[in-house]
Amino acid sequence: RSIIQNPSYFRNHLRQAACFRCLRRYSEAARSAMIADCLYVLAGGTGLDTSDLIQLYWQALIQEALSEEASFSVLYTPFEEEDRADKMKEANKTFAEKHPDYAQHVFTDPHGIHLLPERAERLPDQQYLLTLGFRSKEIGKTVEKSVIRQLPICPG
Repeated sequence: RSIIQNPSYFRNHLRQAACFRCLRRYSEAARSAMIADCLYVLAGGTGLDTSDLIQLYWQALIQEALSEEASFSVLYTPFEEEDRADKMKEANKTFAEKHPDYAQHVFTDPHGIHLLPERAERLPDQQYLLTLGFRSKEIGKTVEKSVIRQLPICPG
């Protein structure tokens, strides 16, 4: 109602952003906060700190929206070369237990030689199985097909 009564008042849009955030509708909250930021500047808002805070708020809301929309998750499992098939089955089972929201389609990369991401703690020369789980079965199958597909080898 407050936006309908006064659509150019930035605080009304900030209130709407806060409501959307409480409802976990982060992308709509970010949009409302961006509108509030624009209205504040257009209305001649001189408080640079206020504009910076509004901008930080909508950027954080965008990050929340992106984190909520993740369609896959990853699990790294240490392994040795022997009994790879058993380790892959075990990794799939462990993944499904740890990340049930992403268990619509789970597969472990059969190539196997992976290193942990840069910021993770790791042991030197340790190899890992990479297990991926997806919320959507169709997306998971498509990614799996592209990962396990044999590519032609070009000489030279």
